[in-house]
Amino acid sequence: MKPRVRRALLLSGALLGVAGILGALASPSMRTSLSAGYRAFRDPTLLDKPVIEDPAAPVARRMPGEEESRLLDAAIAKDFEKAQDSDLDDPEGAALATLAMPDLRIPVTRRTMRFVRFFAKSDGGRAIFGDRYQRSGRYRPMIEHSLRESGLPEDLVWLAAVESGFDPRAVSPAGAAGLFQFMPETGALYGLDQSQWVDERRSLRRSSTAAVAHLRDLYERFGRWDLALAAYNAGIETVLRGMARVAASRPQGAPQTPIGFAELAQQKLLPEETANYVPQIVAFAIVANNRARFGLDGFHADPSLEMGEIAVPEGTRLRTIARAAGIPTRLLREYNPELLRDRTPPFGGDYIIHLPAERVQQTLAAFPAYLEHERVDDPSADPVTEHASAMRAPSIPGVDEGDEDDGPLPPRPSPIGKNRLPDFSLPGQGPPTLSMASLGPMGAKLPYVSIGGGVGWQPNRPDDPLAVFAAEERRAPSAAAKGLGGAALEKQLGFIPAARMEPPPDPFQRFVLPNGVALRVREDASAPRVAITIRIAPDEGKIAGTSEPAGEAGAGETRHTITVGKRDLDLGLELAAGRLRLLLGETSGAQLASLRRFSALPRRRLLESQAYGPAWLALGDALFPAGHALEGYVLGAREDAAVARDLLLAESMATERTPTRASVTVIGDVSRARIEELAKRVFATLPASADALPIGPHPREERLTVEQNVPATRALYGWIAPGEGDVKEHAAMRVAMWILSSSKGGRLDRALVEKGYASEVRAMLDAGSRASVAVVEVVPAVPHDLAAVEPRLDAEIDAFVQAGPTGVEIAYAVAHLKAGLKKEIASQRGPVVENAPKFANSARIREALAPGAAEALIEELDKMSVQTMRTALRKTLARGHRVVVTTAPK
Repeated sequence: MKPRVRRALLLSGALLGVAGILGALASPSMRTSLSAGYRAFRDPTLLDKPVIEDPAAPVARRMPGEEESRLLDAAIAKDFEKAQDSDLDDPEGAALATLAMPDLRIPVTRRTMRFVRFFAKSDGGRAIFGDRYQRSGRYRPMIEHSLRESGLPEDLVWLAAVESGFDPRAVSPAGAAGLFQFMPETGALYGLDQSQWVDERRSLRRSSTAAVAHLRDLYERFGRWDLALAAYNAGIETVLRGMARVAASRPQGAPQTPIGFAELAQQKLLPEETANYVPQIVAFAIVANNRARFGLDGFHADPSLEMGEIAVPEGTRLRTIARAAGIPTRLLREYNPELLRDRTPPFGGDYIIHLPAERVQQTLAAFPAYLEHERVDDPSADPVTEHASAMRAPSIPGVDEGDEDDGPLPPRPSPIGKNRLPDFSLPGQGPPTLSMASLGPMGAKLPYVSIGGGVGWQPNRPDDPLAVFAAEERRAPSAAAKGLGGAALEKQLGFIPAARMEPPPDPFQRFVLPNGVALRVREDASAPRVAITIRIAPDEGKIAGTSEPAGEAGAGETRHTITVGKRDLDLGLELAAGRLRLLLGETSGAQLASLRRFSALPRRRLLESQAYGPAWLALGDALFPAGHALEGYVLGAREDAAVARDLLLAESMATERTPTRASVTVIGDVSRARIEELAKRVFATLPASADALPIGPHPREERLTVEQNVPATRALYGWIAPGEGDVKEHAAMRVAMWILSSSKGGRLDRALVEKGYASEVRAMLDAGSRASVAVVEVVPAVPHDLAAVEPRLDAEIDAFVQAGPTGVEIAYAVAHLKAGLKKEIASQRGPVVENAPKFANSARIREALAPGAAEALIEELDKMSVQTMRTALRKTLARGHRVVVTTAPK
């Protein structure tokens, strides 16, 4: 057959097929069948057992719209009647009383039993139940503990199965997120922070505590769990509006009996999704309590997440924490799903990180090292310890109105604070005390995931597997006609576009005291106590501003929290100030001087026993006398690795323990004005910063003489020079001292040794973090004495200071110094050797406490100029600021 003829036949066949379909659709019976099938999908009440038709009966005609609507309303009303034993649909005819019922005092209706049959008997429902029950094991012990502590039924845990499927990263198209699907406004009401760095609606602990508080608040307002859960899903305003319509429809003078969920659902005063939502939770709890009865005991819950916690500095990378804990980063994210980026928030102080409980001690021990150096790969995680919790199985609840609530709850525990919802009277049960229009964001609906509707999931399009974009398409036209649009969105799992996530305003009010202490205040009227946290860390002063985040914490970080009652706020701030005073006092001048003396004690003892050693001690003590910021400085002490370690730690503490790096955070039912008034008084007596002022030159020329059993006279000339913190001028002084006394013909060698005035001359720079010491050591040559040598030394140094070095001298010095620094950097990065030379150990310590210092020095050496040299020399090598120590033979 020719291709043209084949195409013509196929086209004619397709046209005939389309005509047949259109003809069938024109048939009233076909339209009636399709309409009935669609209504059955939307409303599970129409899925009753098939009716056996009488073959002899006449064919029924299609009912008018009003009659159809009346019968549909009657079917819905019947669906919310008390469940019968037949609704269990048990092959052996077992009664409902044989089931272990949940501890939720909510009447079991026929619609509830439809969802029980869906989860227990249909293939799709069993798969959904098994998947969510398995995931529940990770979080159930934590949620059930919060429920017990708040005096709530533990079976409320299954609300998370319906809300999110126990997926803490679930996000709905309406913007709800987390295990309990908090909307942004409701999350903010319950103190859940939401920013570009963190969304605490996804936090396991914080969202669970907030959900428990919200559920308790709703129960305290409605007095019934069925209404509380309906308000959780549809919003308070929707439930109150429905109750008001029921109350208005009752005959005047009729007794004011309680209005329940079933009555609202029967009169179709709730969205269809909410009418299914409450029965789904109860049904899921029934099936979970009777897994063996329904043949679902093959599904096992995952091991629980046994969580420990540590505090880490702001801005810490998750990779660093995971390596310190010895777990993969993906496992750390599973414990902290609220973190939206690869690190903790770079503001707001320390951040509490959750991790496997058995890894806490290892993390605390290893974290400081990993914070500075990330050198190992991610190891595999150890299996999480298995944990199981027993389900309670109380007897079936009664169906009388008096049994539909649990009565008064126990006192509210401190973690959930006060009730955050406005007080109101329920319609039909007393005079109204609050307009529904004043509810604000609490009228917003928390949409949920439709998990079956009695007929299972609808298939999704291949290009939209999570049904994020198809949610509106699957919403029935009848629902749209009833005005159930945004207020009754079905919740689907997916990712919400970032544009919809508007970060809330910064909850902290910030100000800085005159002494540099930064304060943050967060007003939370519902907080049961006031929390006051003091913290000292590097770059803390930046936190007080609003534009620049703080950097990572260093070796000297300290944090302490005090909690007090609201009336004891002044006492709490006094205690915080006292603690801060002690912490800052640890780095006072006297304390640091003692640390320096103790650390340098081995070096001091060595110098005391060596020839000419006492002169070096005298020079250090004269340049840095008692009361000086660097009291206790011993020249050459940093040549020993152990001494260098202690001295560098002391200098690091002195830099970090200052009021300008301290912060105080106050959270509770307080006001900024009150905090500012008290803080200015109680924090005014903090000690001054140990490094508040720069180290200047020695105030005068000073001469000392030391007598010792030595063969010849020797003199030391010393000046206070720029420290390593002033990289530019410190680099200039390194170049200067090399030019004055290099082994390849330094200036002093040519002026004094080659001309016979001195037998030996040496120039050196003893480096320190805040200040260094420039030293020239001279040994007069026979027959000259020191009085003849000193004028020539002064003339050479004066000429060098005024004219500066030549370009060639700078080039030679820079090349030599860079070679030494590169060797030092290589020793820092090379493999650890047990018997490494002392300079290698010292280099490692310096790199650990001052990362990048050697690289910064090389960068300044590359930019060295004659003008920079002259500026540094004139500030340092002045006769009026030097100390001369002469060692004379006894």
